[in-house]
Amino acid sequence: MSAALETKGSPGDGAVVSGGLESVDLPDVFQVDVAASARDALGLLGATRRLHGVEVALELPEDPVMARVSRRRLEQVFLLLIAHAADTATPEASTVRVVVDPPDDFGDVGPRFQVLMPGVALSEREVRSVVLSPLRVGTTHRRLARARELVDAMGGELSVERLETGTSVSIQLPAPGLASF
Repeated sequence: MSAALETKGSPGDGAVVSGGLESVDLPDVFQVDVAASARDALGLLGATRRLHGVEVALELPEDPVMARVSRRRLEQVFLLLIAHAADTATPEASTVRVVVDPPDDFGDVGPRFQVLMPGVALSEREVRSVVLSPLRVGTTHRRLARARELVDAMGGELSVERLETGTSVSIQLPAPGLASF
């Protein structure tokens, strides 16, 4: 028994595949709502049962948080960070928080988001490896290193901070600049 997907249009013109799939030939979107990307990534991880019983709390502003970055890369960063948090969560601290902050009103500071992983402890060496030398990262933290590479490619910054209660991964996206004056 095989299922065929019907395409509308030709493959070279960004054909839409019925059944909810997008062609990979579609142009990437560079004006994206960061909060919507976080929700989409969480929905995909939940649908694929990738969270292993870990609760993820989204703290999103009511208004859209727009960024001028690659939608595909941003969603991949969310997928990598939330999957890493789910894999490293401890039974005692199984709630991961994802916090999205909008850019400042003047366009000088871009949107920011954090993934707070309680109970996850990275050594100073592991933090340095993630940030400085991804080739030396072990399999446990390879997703963090890959997320850092994607964030760098978007022009943003990834930082890892060791907290008393766990670990925080912060992503600072590029500033949008002034919209009008």
